[in-house]
Amino acid sequence: MKKLYLTTAAALLMGASNVYAAGYQLNEYSMTGLGRAFAGMGIMGDDYSAMAFNPAGMTANKRSGIQGGLAATQIYSKAKTQYGTDKMDYWVPLPSVLGQYNHNDKLFFGAGVYVPYGLSTKYKHDSHVATQSQGGVRKSYLEVIDFNFSTAYRFDNGLSLGASAILRWIEGQLTSNVNHPLAGNLGYNDYRVNGWSQTLQLGAMYEFDENTRVGLSYRFKSTQKPRGKQYVYMNQIGQMLGQDAFSRYNTMADPELPASWILSAYHKFGEKWGTSASVKYAQWHRFYTFPAMSTAGNYDVDYKWKDAWTFALGEDYYLNKNWTLRFGGAWDQTPTPSNTYRTNRIPDVDRIWASCGFSYMNGNHQFDMGYSHLFMMHGRTRNTNPNEPQSRDMQAKYYSHSNIVGIQYQYKF
Repeated sequence: MKKLYLTTAAALLMGASNVYAAGYQLNEYSMTGLGRAFAGMGIMGDDYSAMAFNPAGMTANKRSGIQGGLAATQIYSKAKTQYGTDKMDYWVPLPSVLGQYNHNDKLFFGAGVYVPYGLSTKYKHDSHVATQSQGGVRKSYLEVIDFNFSTAYRFDNGLSLGASAILRWIEGQLTSNVNHPLAGNLGYNDYRVNGWSQTLQLGAMYEFDENTRVGLSYRFKSTQKPRGKQYVYMNQIGQMLGQDAFSRYNTMADPELPASWILSAYHKFGEKWGTSASVKYAQWHRFYTFPAMSTAGNYDVDYKWKDAWTFALGEDYYLNKNWTLRFGGAWDQTPTPSNTYRTNRIPDVDRIWASCGFSYMNGNHQFDMGYSHLFMMHGRTRNTNPNEPQSRDMQAKYYSHSNIVGIQYQYKF
């Protein structure tokens, strides 16, 4: 009898998370940025995260130093189906460490470790999404860790140029029920891969004066080649249909992470107020076709993701030499083009950020805290694409939101 659990390597990137930036981007390696919804990313000069957004922005930070941060992100979502409601509610930690050395007032070096992409979904094994859909979605996990090495140079005319060489580690896990339209649940499979890749980021910043600057950066796409194992476990029903109780396979994936542009600006008004803004353009259109699991065999799922925009506006209030207060908001566009191409694995939707935070500075020490609430639009998964009738994905309506809280410590040399 034909095997019923034909899964693919690319499936690890089909995880669903309604909590991160649109798609599965992450920015939570700057807690000062978190407090203003990441407006002004890369050029603010108030922590050492510039290398992750725009390496040229390292020149805006006049002192060498190091920072460690920890963000905690809530994943909350309800999926209402014709069978009932499934719910997710848990927290995911996101640590980061970054630092830079200012050789002089012109040449700067930086290094950091942080997570630029990630997702996490946990449906119960007996949930409606896991038992009633062909994909049998249970757990999806993806984490991409960047090891960033950056340099920047500031010219006398106010122009700064920077570059980052990024070594990228990716690991993922996909756990799914093996469902049959007539026999029901036959067991489950667990798919795990990991591997290395690399990418490059370039940036430029221009300072009109000490209170006004603008920056532009570009991060190249990267293609991962992670390898791993797929483990398939069959229950008694699956074994009665001729399946092995346990199987193990070598597997691999070649997911592509998008190129992106970031344009940021900052201006300080008087002694107390600073206004920042950012526009980000992510080229998700390259994320388009992946094979998927089916009892009929492997077939292509065309996500038709579109390029997506993010717009952010933030405000800093410099209360005194020790305290800075900040707040901001953002609109984050989903790359999912319509309900037809929104799936239970990626029920991605537009979201609105509302953020606030503060910093306390005393001598060489700085403590930062940021908080964001993400209001997410309701999203439906319909999957009515006539070219893919065998997907049998669950039709559902998703109600989601998220809270992100982060703390950070900086030591300036």
